[in-house]
Amino acid sequence: MDDSRDAIYAPPKSGLPFLVVTFSGGGMRTQPTKTRSEARMLLAKRMRRARVLDQVQGEPVRAAKQ
Repeated sequence: MDDSRDAIYAPPKSGLPFLVVTFSGGGMRTQPTKTRSEARMLLAKRMRRARVLDQVQGEPVRAAKQ
């Protein structure tokens, strides 16, 4: 996952939400948050989840025990 492509956008006016924008799998996802700290936590959680998925997908498939 390319962390430099994910971003938090500050609201242009007070009263509007912060936007967390993430890119993955050829798509874009946005989610509004009320505060910058909430946006940072959301982005960090998504980045950790993506790293775990990348690690799991990179492991060889193990044969089931019989």
